[in-house]
Amino acid sequence: MNQTLRQFSIVLLVTIITFFLLFIFYPQFVLVILSFFELISILLSMYIVFRRKDVTSVKVAWVLTLYFVPVVGLFVYLFFGRSNLKSNTVQKQEQDRLVRYVQSINRKTLEPLSCLEEKNERLSKKVVMGGNQFEVLTDGEETFSAIFAALNEAKHHIHLFYFIIKEDELGDQLRKILIKKASEGVKVRFGVDGLGSVKLSDAYLDSLKAAQVEVEIFNPIQSFYHIARANWRNHRKVIVIDGTLGFVGGLNIGNEYLGITPKFSHWRDTHLQIAGPLVTQLQESFLYDWLYMKNSAGSANEFMVESYFPTIEVGSDEGQVIYGGPYDQERVVRDVLFNLIDSAKEKISIASPYFVPDDELLALLRRGARNGIKVEIIIPGKGDRKLSYYGNDFYLEDLISAGIQVYKYDDTAFLHCKVMIIDEQVATIGSTNFDIRSFDINHEVSAILYTGQAIQKLADDFKKDRTNAKQITALELAQRSTWKKIKGKICGLFAPLL
Repeated sequence: MNQTLRQFSIVLLVTIITFFLLFIFYPQFVLVILSFFELISILLSMYIVFRRKDVTSVKVAWVLTLYFVPVVGLFVYLFFGRSNLKSNTVQKQEQDRLVRYVQSINRKTLEPLSCLEEKNERLSKKVVMGGNQFEVLTDGEETFSAIFAALNEAKHHIHLFYFIIKEDELGDQLRKILIKKASEGVKVRFGVDGLGSVKLSDAYLDSLKAAQVEVEIFNPIQSFYHIARANWRNHRKVIVIDGTLGFVGGLNIGNEYLGITPKFSHWRDTHLQIAGPLVTQLQESFLYDWLYMKNSAGSANEFMVESYFPTIEVGSDEGQVIYGGPYDQERVVRDVLFNLIDSAKEKISIASPYFVPDDELLALLRRGARNGIKVEIIIPGKGDRKLSYYGNDFYLEDLISAGIQVYKYDDTAFLHCKVMIIDEQVATIGSTNFDIRSFDINHEVSAILYTGQAIQKLADDFKKDRTNAKQITALELAQRSTWKKIKGKICGLFAPLL
């Protein structure tokens, strides 16, 4: 996969040198080229405004990109902004077969349901399942300790998909465990996103394949022909072991998620361990992507058996697993989260590293706060990407003016967890950020917790995070330097494209 980066670097360098030489020796010709690109950008912006179905903020961001940087913006749009990713006929048939099979297993067993649970069942087509045990894993050390211990105990199969796997000490530890389990006869299926893990070397992947680990790459970018789909990424982090234990949340695989990074003093993140019947829905989310990557008729057959979907009850916690992406007509994950927000009676608590709300989410939170509901949001005090970090600031005035309490986490650390707690009675945790990319572009997965002690653990962790954060006031916003205000406004306009 590193070869792809080298190809891009060479082509980019050649392009820059070519334009520079043309500008030096044939400046009039360059002006003609720039005029042509300007005309194309104008026509393309009209198409975006009148034909595309994106939210308004995304349309505005693309149009501004085309007008401010017509040449670069045009290529960026052609590579990253084109039509949505869709499953082909074979992929869709296999995915539909899998979903029907899981639905036949996951018959409704909980009665009566709350109004919120009924709404989310109808909206997501995923039943609320009881008999589970949820365990919140706070930070990397606790998360990876639990994951590696569970992997070592696998007997039948290991299913693993991550947006990012780094080729460092932690990534190597994972590789060795998977090879060991495969040698013991455990069926290991390993998937990564083609862009998020583009730096993962062929040697790393080949060592897994040599051990009979099945390896698949989600939308690999192997040449410029494939770069048009680079924007449609799979952001999920899912592990399923023997169909009875699962992990989902915010942590990828890499040393930085343990806080081993020179940039941050600490990496604050959250993961969830699930045991019980709800693992079948997490298994479905993994296999839905696996069938897309396999792209083969009949590929669902081997999974439509009890050994991949046992429904053994181990506790009393109730929940759902919701997943979705660009292949869906509706934005299921986004709409379920909106249902949760709309159900709040007293308090809404959100922690997210990238807070770039669309108009509907912003209005929903503002209305809740103005109705007297306590809305509190924690965002990073120091960002991992400047554009998204300053893009968060774009919304601060609208949030705070409505009475929403916004906190910035420790400015030496990074807050990466994606958590929401409603009235300390319902919670969600997963890969989904509260931004337009997660709602409309990425493939995401989130667990909805309706009962169980894990909800209170998330609420307690949120309160602890809040003590390590500083509340932003309207006065502080007014006293920001002009340059900071300008950066926030500009980055906010382009943040929806990140």
